[in-house]
Amino acid sequence: MFNDRGSFSAVVAVSDATRAGVAFTHKSYWPKRNGGANVNSTTAERNADLGRAPTFHDNRVEVERA
Repeated sequence: MFNDRGSFSAVVAVSDATRAGVAFTHKSYWPKRNGGANVNSTTAERNADLGRAPTFHDNRVEVERA
């Protein structure tokens, strides 16, 4: 999975539990235990304008077979 901010590797399972075109992941592994990267590699390191909330809950990525 990747975008202009970074990338990470993941095992993918396709199911109807999520809408078509949506990739879902749990934030479960520390980067040092997952080859040096996790889903946070694809998010911005900033806070939202409204309420200074984190921006890492939703972002666009591309998924490619490794």
